[in-house]
Amino acid sequence: MPDHTWRLTLLAAASLALTMAHAASTTAMTAAEGPMAAAVARGGQLFDHARFGSTLTWVPDMAFHAKPMTCGACHTNGGKTIGTMPNGKQIPSLIGAAADFPRYNAKKHAVFTLQRQLAHCIRAGIGGKAPAYDSPAMIDLEVYLISLSKTAPIGRNVP
Repeated sequence: MPDHTWRLTLLAAASLALTMAHAASTTAMTAAEGPMAAAVARGGQLFDHARFGSTLTWVPDMAFHAKPMTCGACHTNGGKTIGTMPNGKQIPSLIGAAADFPRYNAKKHAVFTLQRQLAHCIRAGIGGKAPAYDSPAMIDLEVYLISLSKTAPIGRNVP
């Protein structure tokens, strides 16, 4: 019977190398996903709870008390379902919305990026002061909205 020890050693070494390579790639993926997942979580918290200095409130239908104006006041369920503005007008969910930017805003006669749209909504929609474009808060909000659009085609409204 031939000695197969060298084959077993080679197989064990190859198996160990594959295991270590897989662990390294998994660690690299987890390290990259960790900060992104954290940014999405922070953005979701800002979306639902940040008032950005606004003192405005509104009373939703069927509610017993006023609700502070936040992005989540109108864009219910974190923007994942159809929302309702204080005037009763329904607004679509934000799933896929980030894929529509940049786009032309005919009322403003300007191209709006996602960050510019966020700033506009914070100022005009909730009466707050929008964070600076390069601030961690604005980036986290943008990352959150982009996370809602991961499977949407990019530039659906681009002519």
